[in-house]
Amino acid sequence: MKQRRDALVAAAFLAPAALLLTGVVFYPILQTFYASVCEVDRKGNPGAFGTLKNFHDLAASEVFVREIVPQTLVWTAVVVGGTMLIAIFVALALNEHLPGRRLLRAIVLLPWATSLVITAAIYTWMLHPTQGPVNGLLRAWGITDTPPAWLAKPDLAFVSVIAVGIWVSIPFTSTVLLAGLQAIPDDLYEAALIDGCSRRQALTRVLLPICRPGVVTTMIFAFISAWNEFVFALTFVPGDQFRPLTVAIPGFIGQYGAQWNLLMAAALLATVPVVVMFLLVERHLVRGLSAGAIK
Repeated sequence: MKQRRDALVAAAFLAPAALLLTGVVFYPILQTFYASVCEVDRKGNPGAFGTLKNFHDLAASEVFVREIVPQTLVWTAVVVGGTMLIAIFVALALNEHLPGRRLLRAIVLLPWATSLVITAAIYTWMLHPTQGPVNGLLRAWGITDTPPAWLAKPDLAFVSVIAVGIWVSIPFTSTVLLAGLQAIPDDLYEAALIDGCSRRQALTRVLLPICRPGVVTTMIFAFISAWNEFVFALTFVPGDQFRPLTVAIPGFIGQYGAQWNLLMAAALLATVPVVVMFLLVERHLVRGLSAGAIK
């Protein structure tokens, strides 16, 4: 009797959240999935079910195939890889018994707490061709007399947004990795050194294998953050020089109408990779989220 009452109480507390998630999250996603394989009219209403014409029309778009998809894939792969590589070393450094390490951790995390719009404005000023400090240093050091227009040329703009994307992703990523490292007793690392392992071997053979769930969890968060990037990509690079999938999708809605068939197909393509990755590594995600809770 008591178990049944507890179950009813739990269901009563969960019901508002379940209704909110169903109406705000699950229903729009399922409606998008359904509409992507239907004939869609000019108002966005799905019609006949069971067609791949929307995806065929999307694949026929030269801009989508040659610009949006490659930029999205390269942006995600480079940002996630670069962020993970640098964040591991930052987390290892913050895990050392350094004087003032609490202050260092707060300083490292501070950029992540700043609004992305403000961050984009700061880096836009830093990379300004005539007034930015980056080109000012290049001139002062005699590296170049003609400072590059970082955000004006497509290739330089893409490289710049990737570099800044990695930089702004490091604080949160390194903090999550640090939580996993702190869950590992110091005795294991010291025992590996006593047994003859070098610092590199102790890192690759002891620390990283033990905190693998935390590394996988961090990589998932980094992937989701990079794949779903919208605000930073929209505000940092002017014009259409950098358009990942999330920025390109609203572009199907114009002033005088919307290409609902392309929008629904692109929305499905933007959602599937995140869902698939979550299902593949869900076990590691749960273990990684609990890393650091008990030491």
